Amino acid sequence: MLKVKNVSLANLGASYPNGTTFDVEWVPIANPDNPASNSPGNFVWKQGRALNAATFARLEGCWYGDDQRIYIVSTSGGSIAQGQIWVYDPAEETITLLFESPDPEVLNMPDNITVSPRGGIVLCEDGSGIEYLHGLTVDGEIFRFAQNNVKLNGERNGIAGDFTGSEWAGATYSPDGHWLFVNIQSPGITFAITGPWKSGAL
Repeated sequence: MLKVKNVSLANLGASYPNGTTFDVEWVPIANPDNPASNSPGNFVWKQGRALNAATFARLEGCWYGDDQRIYIVSTSGGSIAQGQIWVYDPAEETITLLFESPDPEVLNMPDNITVSPRGGIVLCEDGSGIEYLHGLTVDGEIFRFAQNNVKLNGERNGIAGDFTGSEWAGATYSPDGHWLFVNIQSPGITFAITGPWKSGAL
């Protein structure tokens, strides 16, 4: 389990300035498999915390980028619990806060994440109200990329309803980097979005 060096029981779900970097190390989990497998609870987490490992707030998204860094979403992290994006660098053994949402109108509880072939970050919201797909540059600049405006009247498969509050999910790029695939969780819709990706922040 990840531990911030020289810090006991670090809370990485708390608020930090964007760009904050911590040196990290790893503590071993002696018994990763809970013998009470029907009730796992916080079995592994408690072992890590006993060794002063760090915690986040509701980890839900993770992506290994082409830059060999790992991007991590803390869905309810930060001072207003609206989300943080961390990046872990295995080569340097550091973790850096790339972005913390200052307001739900800016970013409302991100969840799934993917990284484009050129390094732009796509964030899927899982908050309340109308849901957005956001872009985030590696410099920490955020922007709305797409809005969920799905309202159906039976045009497809007889499905009807207002689905604008349904979360975006499962964003991923095609291997050639030309297409972004992303879903609206309910009623279950997959979109294929093409570029030109080389002309923008993503």
